[in-house]
Amino acid sequence: MAEAFLQVLLDNLTFFIQGELGLVFGFEKEFKKLSSMFSMIQAVLEDAQEKQLKYKAIKNWLQKLNVAAYEVDDILDDCKTEAARFKQAVLGRYHPRTITFCYKVGKRMKEMMDKLDAIAEERRDFHLDERIIERQAARRQTGFVLTEPKVYGRDKEEDEIVKILINNVSDSQELPVLPILGMGGLGKMTLAQMVFNNQRVTEHFNLKIWVCVSDDFDEKRLIKAIVESIEGKSLGDMDLAPLQKKLQELLNGKRYFLVLDDVWNEDQEKWANLRAVLKIGASGASILITTRLEKIGSIMGTLQLYQLPNLSQEDCWLLFKQRAFGHQTETNPKLMAIGKEIVKKCGGVPLAAKTLGGLLRFKREESEWEHVRDSEIWNLPQDENSVLPALRLSYHHLPLDLRQCFA
Repeated sequence: MAEAFLQVLLDNLTFFIQGELGLVFGFEKEFKKLSSMFSMIQAVLEDAQEKQLKYKAIKNWLQKLNVAAYEVDDILDDCKTEAARFKQAVLGRYHPRTITFCYKVGKRMKEMMDKLDAIAEERRDFHLDERIIERQAARRQTGFVLTEPKVYGRDKEEDEIVKILINNVSDSQELPVLPILGMGGLGKMTLAQMVFNNQRVTEHFNLKIWVCVSDDFDEKRLIKAIVESIEGKSLGDMDLAPLQKKLQELLNGKRYFLVLDDVWNEDQEKWANLRAVLKIGASGASILITTRLEKIGSIMGTLQLYQLPNLSQEDCWLLFKQRAFGHQTETNPKLMAIGKEIVKKCGGVPLAAKTLGGLLRFKREESEWEHVRDSEIWNLPQDENSVLPALRLSYHHLPLDLRQCFA
């Protein structure tokens, strides 16, 4: 099986997971499991390809994997095709045709996951070496630098979180962890950046560290990232034990502040292992995490979970206005009125306001704004406060050549 094709398949699965299609058809969980299975297999693929000439069983295993991968790719193509029809016909999630499609594809995916379970289990019999695949899709990266030109409506939340952090007097054995919880697009990372750069936080803590966790909660990788952040230089390859020792030497007696951004790990054991290494700081050392999942807040948090509220309609309007009109001193009052109606549909989600404001920035015809305001996409069934309609509208307004990149 070609590594390049498997990587393309993983990239497609990542698009379905991070995009809207998995949610539209209700297959997000299945796509995540398929991606996890193929990622495990990908780690041993290079070794398997080298050994297949010598061992016929491995060659047969690769052939079975190849067939399974193409079957999954066919399923993804069917989902993309149905999604295009779904959008053109503006069918609801509960339309009979959509329900029939979901049932058939769901059954096919269940069969595929059973096959892949067997294939993944079989690989253990071959004792294949796991190798780092440098060609894997890049993880999402975030940093502590606040790039927003102006943040609206988060001063109160920033002040509350700063007070919690600097008034914390727990000893290092307690290691306070404050989770910020909120749906995607609500501004968790932006709020964490505001707190990280707050002058009171800078003055209170001896050391500040920012690490983007994303979906790879690997103890060695995270410890290495923390050490590199403190020392300001890249480390070579080191075993886990010396990395642990180095980190504890750097944190020992320090009242440090660590941000773990975008956490998805639900494995309590992984967090316990990392937490044990971090419990070396001085009294008042604190950790702030951002996550979309309440379960993660329960696993990692020791302080009361901070539920990030939606923006007020007024603040959402200011954000939309900034993106749509920029620094213009004179604006079309009719566009302003239509824009306020669009903002009402954004549900107080900053990403929705920013996306649509940016979309309409260079559109000055009232009909173009009305088209966004009156789109049937807003009426599709969605989870509470979902940002997806705004992103879907943004997709529809891309040039055709660019739209193919997201098809």
